[in-house]
Amino acid sequence: MKKNVQVIDSAVNSIFKIFEVSSEQFNILFPNHSEIAFLEDYPELIDDISFWSEFYKNRLDKIDVVGIHGTLHLTGSDIDKSEFPNRRELDVCN
Repeated sequence: MKKNVQVIDSAVNSIFKIFEVSSEQFNILFPNHSEIAFLEDYPELIDDISFWSEFYKNRLDKIDVVGIHGTLHLTGSDIDKSEFPNRRELDVCN
């Protein structure tokens, strides 16, 4: 089953693209039912060209997206990781 991941970066003009990824890739970045990931937590993936080539292969048009399963924060994101101890949005929504 494919999953939709929104990518957040630090660019002032970022458009927060959404990509459809395989369940295998999703589970690497979002283990244990997490939905928030920070690239800096996966140093072994930073230079993995094959992983990222596959990850960025299927960009979706936001108008067609039905659900976002995870949010990936790239290096430089202004989000404070400590606000997401369980890597779930519910950590800050209650």
